[in-house]
Amino acid sequence: MRFLFGLLLVALLFSCAKFPEEELKKTKADIENLYYQDLPEYLPEEWDQIRNIWTKLDDIERERNIDEAQRFLLYSNYKIKTIIESLDAKKREIEEKRLEVIKKIEERKKAEEEEQKQRKAKEELIIESKKPEERPVEKKKRQKTIEDVRFKIEKRYPSFYTVKENETLEEISSYPFIYNDGYYWPLLYKYNRNQIRDPKKLYAGQILKIPRNISLEEIYKAREEAGAKNNRSLPKNAFTPEKYKKFIDELLAEE
Repeated sequence: MRFLFGLLLVALLFSCAKFPEEELKKTKADIENLYYQDLPEYLPEEWDQIRNIWTKLDDIERERNIDEAQRFLLYSNYKIKTIIESLDAKKREIEEKRLEVIKKIEERKKAEEEEQKQRKAKEELIIESKKPEERPVEKKKRQKTIEDVRFKIEKRYPSFYTVKENETLEEISSYPFIYNDGYYWPLLYKYNRNQIRDPKKLYAGQILKIPRNISLEEIYKAREEAGAKNNRSLPKNAFTPEKYKKFIDELLAEE
């Protein structure tokens, strides 16, 4: 009698169990969140696994099998949790590499500044060591070098640019202090291939190299790749090697 009562109780519990509709919706929402966190870009193989889970969830939702739904939800939530951890680790790795690039750039700039200081100190020491009779009666004014006007050059034509949120190569290329023409963007892609996988996808904080010592032929080719109707007809205010050289020559000639 007790055995029969137990069987009736178990049957009653199963008959009262509800299909986990809300849990299933929450799991799908977690999957959508992974998409918006750029999982396909960072971990494409894991994204394929997640897509298969989504497909299985759709099948379960149609079939309404409560036992299978509960078992698969346990597996799905565990898998999503492990992939979130992997995604966070991948993003940290990329961020560490970005910071390392910035550090190397800063170290290189400091080394160049220190080298310039030492060179100037040596020049001054040589001048001071000369005998009075060997010094010219009228000292000629020292001719300016590129390093003397480096700050002004970088202010007008920067060699590097830090990407901001939602910016594109075409938008950056169109800035007056970059190239002043959106059709130049293939140049940015070409000279930054080491950190740009997809020219349509940039990340805030990326430091792009802005090539300046380029030829007109490179410019024409870039504009052609970007779809300019007349790739050899440059806008009036667009960047050119001649304008860049003229600007530097004018700085060097200033009193």
